[in-house]
This record gives sequence, C-alpha cells and structure tokens, in this order.
Amino acid sequence: MIEERKLQHIKICAWEDVASSHNYWDDVIIRHRAIPNANLDDIDTRVKFLGKTLDYPIIIDAMTGGHRIAKKINRNLAIAAEHFNIGMAVGSQRAAIENPELANTYSVISEYEIPLRIGNLGAPQFALGYGMEEIKKAIEMIDAHAIEIHFNFLQEAIQPEGDTKITGLEKNLAGIAKKYVLIAKETGAGISIDDAKKFKKMGFKALDVSGVSGTSFAAVEKYRGGGLNGELFRNWGIPAPLCVMELRELGLPIIGSGGIRHGLDVARAIALGADVAGIARELLKPAMESSNQVIKKLEEIIQALKIAVFMSGCGSVRELKKVNYIITGKLRDWIWKQ
Repeated sequence: MIEERKLQHIKICAWEDVASSHNYWDDVIIRHRAIPNANLDDIDTRVKFLGKTLDYPIIIDAMTGGHRIAKKINRNLAIAAEHFNIGMAVGSQRAAIENPELANTYSVISEYEIPLRIGNLGAPQFALGYGMEEIKKAIEMIDAHAIEIHFNFLQEAIQPEGDTKITGLEKNLAGIAKKYVLIAKETGAGISIDDAKKFKKMGFKALDVSGVSGTSFAAVEKYRGGGLNGELFRNWGIPAPLCVMELRELGLPIIGSGGIRHGLDVARAIALGADVAGIARELLKPAMESSNQVIKKLEEIIQALKIAVFMSGCGSVRELKKVNYIITGKLRDWIWKQ
C-alpha cells in the first residue's frame, strides 16, 4: 500500500500540475550594484549548517524512498550531493520502518560522502505510536546526522487514507528532540511564527519552512482521490519567503524551501534570512534520468547563485544577509495585511 503510494507521488510530482498558483520568490528583488566588489570566480559559496561545512548553501530536500524506482532516484541525487559537497534529505522512511525490505531505497545514500545526511519521518506517526525506536532505525538506515519531522497535516486531511490524529504528538516529539537533532519541516504550507516558537520550545534544532510557492501536496492528493478539496486547498498556507522573514529572528537555523527553482531563488532565500535553501521538485526529473543530469541542473543553479551574489555587490554567500532588497506584488500584500 505505502510502496504503491510512493510510486504515485513520484509520477504525480514529475508529470502533473501540482504547483501553487503563484511563486512568491518572484516578488523579492535584490538591489543591483553596477560595480561588483569581488571577482565572479572568487565568490565564496561555503556555509555552515548544523555544524557541517557545505560548499554551497543548498540542501537536496526530501523527495522519495520506499519504491524500487526511488532507489535509482536517491542514488543519482546522492552522487550529485557528494560531487558538490552539499546536504541531502530522503523522503519519509515510514515505508522502510514498516517493511525493512525497502530500506535499501534510502540507505543507498550512505554509500556516498555527503556532509549532511538528513532522515525523515512524518509527524502524524508520532501521535500513533512512533517513538525513540523508530528515530533510531531512521538514523541507522542512512547514517543520518539529523532527522526531519515533516508536518504534512494538510496533505493527510485531503488524502483518502490520511492520518489526522494529533493527541500526544507534541509531548512525544519534545521528549525525542531532547536526545536527537530534529528539524521541523512543513511540506508546502509553511511554518508560522507561533508554530516556530513552539518547535523551538520543544527542542527542535532547525526549521525547514517549505511554504507556499512550490509543490502543493493538496494538489498532489487531488490526483489520488482527494477530489474537490485537493484543488480548493491548493494555495492554502503561508508564502515561503514570508516564513523566512518572520522566523529569521528566532535564532534557529533555517532551510528556505518551497518553490526554489534556480540560483536566484537561493540568493533571495538567503537575503531574507535563510541559512541554506532546500530544492526538491526541480531535481526530480533529472534524478529520474541520471546523476549527470542532476549535476548539470545543479551546475546551472550554482552559476546563477554566483551571478546573484556578484551583482548584489557581495564577495560571499554569507554577505547576502546584509543586502538591500525590495518586496513587491502579492508578497507585499501579505506583509501589509498582517
């Protein structure tokens, strides 16, 4: 059942229209500098995230696992992550927790020298019996440095077989967060400042905002029997850039994610306060083909990032956090209405 669902999700995300109606990253304009302050080839793209040094401020964000085709995808992504010395997360490991025969569709990434390997389990399961044992299994499966707990309750509410119980969830996760490096992750609807404060109090070590702008899992579930509600809630949530702006003063490391398409979006995310950017759907189709295609796509993203840093008058990615920017369009409307 879960294995078949994993395959459906891959196909739907790759080939169907499941994006939010508006990408809010387009509403962020970084101020141009006519005279750069560093040579383009000398731009320093290195960052530290959760104690690990990455050559670029990019995390290959959670996509898949739990189906034989997912092993190929994760291998291709892992090869690219090693090539660029960047972080990588796997998709929900629940499938392998419940069926250990599927573990190699995730553990394949441990064959590669990836500086930050991130495991993944769904928050709903921690209201249904998951605990320390499942966290340990997820970590051991990929030799993870951290575990994302994804809060996908919008998807679960629309999914025909969704899990929507929350009783005991916060208490359970708070106990686990005291012992393990947990990242709170949304899946397309964003994290509010109130929820972020709650995550911090619970002991989470980082936030993966995954706000509105990219893949809508409400729309994904429309293709799996979610009916009218899948379309009705396609744009439900908080814009991804707004999440970053609101959470940057909280003091937790931030993965700016949700609709990141290219290097300019990566630069925008960091300018607004993110530490790294998470990229998923843009890499899915290349990963279905080959590792070379993933590497080619990431080369394009990295080159655009360097140009954005160069033309903003910065000498390093880290300096992007000090640049001037303008908020326009629908994102500005969101800010004014708050």
